[in-house]
Amino acid sequence: MGSLRDAFDAHEGRLVAKIDHFFDVYEPYFSRFRDTPVKILEIGIDRGGSLELWRQYFGASASIHGIDVSADAIACAPEDAIAHLGSQADIEFLSSITTQHGPFDLIIDDASHVPAHQIASFEALYPTMSGDGIYVCEDIFTSYWREYGGKLHSPDTMIEYVKRLVDDLHGFWAGDDGVEPSDFTCTTKAIHIHSGTVVFERGVSEEPEYVLKHGTERTAISIAQLKGAARNVDQPAETM
Repeated sequence: MGSLRDAFDAHEGRLVAKIDHFFDVYEPYFSRFRDTPVKILEIGIDRGGSLELWRQYFGASASIHGIDVSADAIACAPEDAIAHLGSQADIEFLSSITTQHGPFDLIIDDASHVPAHQIASFEALYPTMSGDGIYVCEDIFTSYWREYGGKLHSPDTMIEYVKRLVDDLHGFWAGDDGVEPSDFTCTTKAIHIHSGTVVFERGVSEEPEYVLKHGTERTAISIAQLKGAARNVDQPAETM
């Protein structure tokens, strides 16, 4: 069983176009789905090569779907994938796909790269995924490119949206500022930001505990107790 990069290097079919280091970035997240009945949805078919690559890498048991706004791209989809014609910004269309074919275990957004579209797709699809799924938004560097409506520190870009989700991920900790744990807080284990791409790792996330162990005795302290202890000691709270 070779790596995703090995699969790409061995691929001789339709055109595959990806940022080179993405193949190495994705390996730790994708490998657990190999040779399983994983449900995959790629947004953006282009020439159909990446759908072929997913089949080569994940195996015959995978159910592979692709979405594209172009009929020409739909025609490029390989026969062992299911292609759907529609826009990634059309929430009703996305809902129909997840209702009929979901929940998906792996979603890869490689479509328009327009930040508003990336955000719309994420908000529509992420909550519908399997509980331990992986959501990838590729090419988020367009958040810095004016050709795509991006600009450094512009509040409407995918990059800035992800930064806000980092706060949301810490919803259990941020109560002093009026932040409450959200559905995203409780269903997300991690946000992995790599150069040019972001990977969301779903999973049950419960309120963290601060644990102390002395000999065989184990004590668990809640966040509220930890904060209270921090207020009542002479040293700064960050030394706790």
